[in-house]
Amino acid sequence: MFEQHYRQCPANSVAYTVKAGDTLYSIARRYNTSFAAIMNTNPGINPNRLSIGQVICIPSGLQAPQCTAGYYYSIRHRDTLYEIADIIGLPLETLLRANPGINPYRLMIGQRICIPYVTGTLLLIKNIPVFVEGQTEYREARLYRSYQGYYIYILNNFTFTGEEPGRDLVFSNYDSGFDVRIEMLPLNADTNMIRTNSMLELQYVGTPVEMKGEEIFDPFFRNAVFFLHASSNTLSKNIILIRIGNYLFRFTVSIPNTEAAEGLGPSLYAMLKTIFV
Repeated sequence: MFEQHYRQCPANSVAYTVKAGDTLYSIARRYNTSFAAIMNTNPGINPNRLSIGQVICIPSGLQAPQCTAGYYYSIRHRDTLYEIADIIGLPLETLLRANPGINPYRLMIGQRICIPYVTGTLLLIKNIPVFVEGQTEYREARLYRSYQGYYIYILNNFTFTGEEPGRDLVFSNYDSGFDVRIEMLPLNADTNMIRTNSMLELQYVGTPVEMKGEEIFDPFFRNAVFFLHASSNTLSKNIILIRIGNYLFRFTVSIPNTEAAEGLGPSLYAMLKTIFV
């Protein structure tokens, strides 16, 4: 099931998620390819038993550009070349020159482009450490910029979105109950009031306690202004106030008490540790 719904497509093909009413013939017409070409790109596929949510690979006919002085990036939903160039601080013209012949108005999900290495620019993708079950794993994450003014690397299979003005939300695509709300606050914010409001919020989950020193599982968060915790039979919730650069950040982390918490919980904290302004 995992391979069916989450897969890496070969070069010169793009990922497509099957929707209600789809057939390989209709998909082939939509992408200007053939039934046979899709079958060849997806060995073992049963064209008569497609399932909604199944991911297949569509031959695109698009050759990835040479990228000897940069790194490849696969286009994702809603990506634009302008947004990519802007977020990493790269002139759009430089990005276009690194991808000769590309049509910036007809990007395809899964299409590989070249991001050139240029001094002073940020990395659009990088591997970040995630501490899981006593071991450190390195997983690919993509750089995003919040409208609040900070940057954060988001792991694959997580979504980053502006929930409301002054608050962002990161949640798991597997289980949206695993989430963290991020608020960027001025350094002179009233921390006593923030603590009081946070304690009141946690009371809806359980009895709030303040964790300190070795009680806090990750050394990164031991420098927090405060680290509050509450839990119930179904949910663990932490509210953390920490200084990053010249700002305070309030993180509200919700972790359902399920088996998935062993992997998804550490992922949330790993992403928070990448924040910079």
